[in-house]
Amino acid sequence: MLEKLSVLRECDRVLKRGRPIAGYVIHIAPGVTKAKARRAAELGPSDVMAPASFETLTQAVGLTVVFSEDVTAAFRTTCAALADARRTLEDELRLEEGDEFYEEERRKKQSMLQGIDEGILRRSFVVARK
Repeated sequence: MLEKLSVLRECDRVLKRGRPIAGYVIHIAPGVTKAKARRAAELGPSDVMAPASFETLTQAVGLTVVFSEDVTAAFRTTCAALADARRTLEDELRLEEGDEFYEEERRKKQSMLQGIDEGILRRSFVVARK
């Protein structure tokens, strides 16, 4: 969470009043139980677990979310395509990246897909304004 807040604070610092900032955020689906939130934290990126929603974190640094759209379906398609490409190019990628890095990236993609399929991880496109 500290990394997310740090990035948002820096965005607030450099943005001129009235100017927008846009980006994608991977987050835990709203309304899940604490157990499912812990599961999402295991499956998602390291900074997915936060004590507040991305809207709340954004507001905490002085930005206002003016638009948010769930793009999880498209993100799932992209993750699946990347996982398939990594499998197709496994030999070449293992040579270039090394076995340890290859396995870690493979695991990350599979975990992300699992979290999306379980309905506990989401990706949203967010626009905020100062």
